[in-house]
Amino acid sequence: MDTFADRTKRRLHDELLDAAYDVLVAGGYEGLKMADVGRRVGVSRQTVYNEFKDRWGLLQAVAARETERFLVEVNAALSEHSDPIDGLRAAVERALTLAADNPLVKAALGQPGSDQASQLLTTRGQQVLELSHQRLDAHVREHWPDVPAQDATTCVDVALRVVLSHIVNPGAAPAVVASQVAQVLGPFLSRRQ
Repeated sequence: MDTFADRTKRRLHDELLDAAYDVLVAGGYEGLKMADVGRRVGVSRQTVYNEFKDRWGLLQAVAARETERFLVEVNAALSEHSDPIDGLRAAVERALTLAADNPLVKAALGQPGSDQASQLLTTRGQQVLELSHQRLDAHVREHWPDVPAQDATTCVDVALRVVLSHIVNPGAAPAVVASQVAQVLGPFLSRRQ
């Protein structure tokens, strides 16, 4: 049973994440101060530390929540197509388009301290990568059960790494990258069990 205390704790957690998101978008990782986040919510700096341990923990929590939101949109793009190759193309294009317009991604890659925040997409990006891989792999297996499981996992992994690379260092237009990824990975998705 969900108690009042549980709901209150979850609400505080969400409000702190909302405030941290706003602070990150406005000032990047260097501008992320626990006291500012607490002040926006009406709690002490220590409350923020108790909830997230440190700035890096808070940044990771914001990134995890934003990744979950992002994946809802990407999975929707996958679901719009009965053909796995078309779904892959649509998902990659949607992911790159969303990332290009996302204020948090822009702050992580272009604000002061972005070298710290961008690590969530590069050298310390294991959390984002694992979360994305789990959600997308499960979605692909559910919607296209005829694709061999190992092929689906391989496609998800390769596509994710290409998408993250293009988010960090944009190249061609999202539609072009999506077509390239679909062309390269298409043979994996065409095989049937």
